[in-house]
Amino acid sequence: MTTPFVDFQKQVIDEFRAHHGRVGGMFEGARLVLLTTTGARTGRPHTTPAGFLPDPDRLLVIASAGGAQRNPAWFHNLVAHPRVTVETGPFTLEADAVVLEGAERDEVWARAVASDPGWAEYQRKTTRTIPVIALHPVRTTHVNLPEDELPGHLDERGLAPLWTTLKNKENRLTTHRVTGPDTYDTLSAALSGVFGGPPPLPSDANTAEPFTLPVPGRWVDASGRTPQEAGVLLYAHGGGFEHTLPDYEQAMAYHLAKAAGRPAFGLAYSLAPEHTFPVAHDELVSAYRALLAEGVPAERTIFFGESAGATLVLEALHTLRAEGVPLPGAVVPVSPVTDFTATNASIDAPAGRDGLSRKVLEHVVTQYLGGLPNDRAPQSPIHGDLAGLPRMLVVVGGNEALLDDSRLYAEAAAGAGVEVTLDVYEDMPHAFELAILAEPRPAVATTFLDRLTAWL
Repeated sequence: MTTPFVDFQKQVIDEFRAHHGRVGGMFEGARLVLLTTTGARTGRPHTTPAGFLPDPDRLLVIASAGGAQRNPAWFHNLVAHPRVTVETGPFTLEADAVVLEGAERDEVWARAVASDPGWAEYQRKTTRTIPVIALHPVRTTHVNLPEDELPGHLDERGLAPLWTTLKNKENRLTTHRVTGPDTYDTLSAALSGVFGGPPPLPSDANTAEPFTLPVPGRWVDASGRTPQEAGVLLYAHGGGFEHTLPDYEQAMAYHLAKAAGRPAFGLAYSLAPEHTFPVAHDELVSAYRALLAEGVPAERTIFFGESAGATLVLEALHTLRAEGVPLPGAVVPVSPVTDFTATNASIDAPAGRDGLSRKVLEHVVTQYLGGLPNDRAPQSPIHGDLAGLPRMLVVVGGNEALLDDSRLYAEAAAGAGVEVTLDVYEDMPHAFELAILAEPRPAVATTFLDRLTAWL
């Protein structure tokens, strides 16, 4: 049996939805949103009207409960489950809730009281400190009005800056479905001859060291320019964190260096299981720091990693940003593991044949993490804050088990404001980029190098 309050709330919610955010009665002219949280105990969605303050890139809501002695149920819900849904009327979005503390909370509270003295009256009625929550938008999920009707609805409620932020975030992701004549079978045939012996370096390959780095690895260049002039492609190879083929990796680094038009340094990082996280991670960070110390411009440095190496370069970004180190100008992760919880659907249901399976991935997780948490950054990059990272070209095969790891990471990074291009190579399995080393080179490998050059 419902209570009069529940009935009243339902009436407000229905009116809000029917009139795209406008309601009458006691809330006429008020700034309201509908906030849907996940029940802390039940796990079920719970929707309630909430007053808000506009901010340029977030919404601020106040858990007043009309001045009651207890925080409202929705506040307990979002503390337990911070991802919420917000209906503004004109549009609906997903957001992450953060309870404000200290000076930031007090500053927002003062703004709220200045805009509506009723908030101060609520605080006088209760002994609790009324919480203030910032809702940081992740993505727009639905637009309820045509574009030409949005401005008026947004301006009058102070939502226009937030809408601009959301649209900018959405525009940060560009997805390309890369197609061509190659199939899994033609790729396999091209790769079958690669591992009979490492391909020789072409005659224009320069392997001289321009300077020594404090970590093992090898230089290769075909540009004829210095690292200080051209920048450096810092290359982290694949191999599940525990395998290496140095001559193949140097040949790969040569082709990448040629496509990027700058010297490449192939990092020979320490391998699992003897060296678990964060040993290889720390070596990559040290290599990059040393490049900067030698005068290599951060903005001309490219992080390039494939498979395990792609995970390493994404991990390193978290650490470098936290330490205040200038970030590289561009990042190219090819088929990274971005979520070591191994919960993404494509792991168990790749669109086609792939050599990487759940069994292989679980082995990699065990060997590399050595018992450390699998749901935290930097080791599991998608679980960290992605705001402020460099522009990225995320590359993945359309048939591989790690398709979702790449796709979801690209979406999350773009949602955090990062400029991301996602290239999905249709019909291709994990590690398809190794076809760069094949002779004759299949079309997919030529396309890969051409797209890398064009993107850079």
